[in-house]
Amino acid sequence: MAKKDWMIKESELDEDQIQVLMATHEKSCVVTGCAGSGKSALALIKAGRIQKEKGNNYKIIVFTKALCRYMNAGKEALKLTNDFFYYWDWKNHYNAPSADYIIVDEIQDFTKEEIEEFISASEKAFFFFGDTAQSIYGGFKTTFPVEKIQNLVPQNKRFKTFDLYRNYRLPIPVARLVQYIGIDLDGYDENIYKSRENQIPKLLQYENIEEQAKSIVEIIKRYSLTDVGILLPYNDDVLIFHRLFNEYGLNHEIKYEDKQCWTNRIDSLNFTTENPKVMTYHSAKGLQFETVFIPNIRELNMLRMEQEQKALYVAMTRTYRDLYIMYSGNLPSHLSESVIPKELYETSLTKEIVDF
Repeated sequence: MAKKDWMIKESELDEDQIQVLMATHEKSCVVTGCAGSGKSALALIKAGRIQKEKGNNYKIIVFTKALCRYMNAGKEALKLTNDFFYYWDWKNHYNAPSADYIIVDEIQDFTKEEIEEFISASEKAFFFFGDTAQSIYGGFKTTFPVEKIQNLVPQNKRFKTFDLYRNYRLPIPVARLVQYIGIDLDGYDENIYKSRENQIPKLLQYENIEEQAKSIVEIIKRYSLTDVGILLPYNDDVLIFHRLFNEYGLNHEIKYEDKQCWTNRIDSLNFTTENPKVMTYHSAKGLQFETVFIPNIRELNMLRMEQEQKALYVAMTRTYRDLYIMYSGNLPSHLSESVIPKELYETSLTKEIVDF
């Protein structure tokens, strides 16, 4: 299967997305929607409209480096002239420059002070895109609820709100599964899921992480997968699997953050290649892949259970086709049959892969 273009064309927009696109550029708006509703692509299409009709005095800001690089990969297709900003750079390297139009993706991951910076930097209007179900930084920073942004806005910058209800990424079998993982999700409605993919998620047990890594390599090679995300809970896990994949001869790219020593950081992600991408759940926010592997699943930390569960939900919803969840030892309690009905996943691969 060919790699799916994550961008949507204006001709493919639904009526809810068209409302966002056609809204006046002079009126700020906040757009919310579930994972897979096309928020990031719509943010870029909106930027394209602004550039065509009002000029290039706009700035697009995102929270993570990976998403910034990912969105920049779609810049050429939309003929956008401006590079996008990773928030830390916008604030610290460029001193939070203003623009006529400020466009921010993943707004739910910013603090009150950061959102106020965006509002102040917008000379004419701001456009915020976000999803409260994916706010996964509560344990690390005090993120600000999207529904309360209205309280931060002066009277002359009052905005319009839009909700995107349809999900174009998640296959229904994955959507059924993640309903048991996500927190504060809306009630499950199968009608909102528009993907025709029907692969059942796989929940696979291995003796150890080495066997998990070997199986990932074999699956990728056997099926010639070219759009793969390998998502892990922590940076230490990223480094472990990076070393294992090197040992097993898998060309791949990684994003690894050493919190103790910045010179040890590795960021080789390039979204124009077909190499598998290895990163943490947090780094994967806003991205999508044909196939997602989530190895080394283990018990959630009791002190950070809600945030870890939200992060796992983000990781699982990155796929638009296949989802492989891998563990060693006992099945983690949040994936047990008492939580997730067993009929929602498969527990085995074909024989030739098992025998790798």
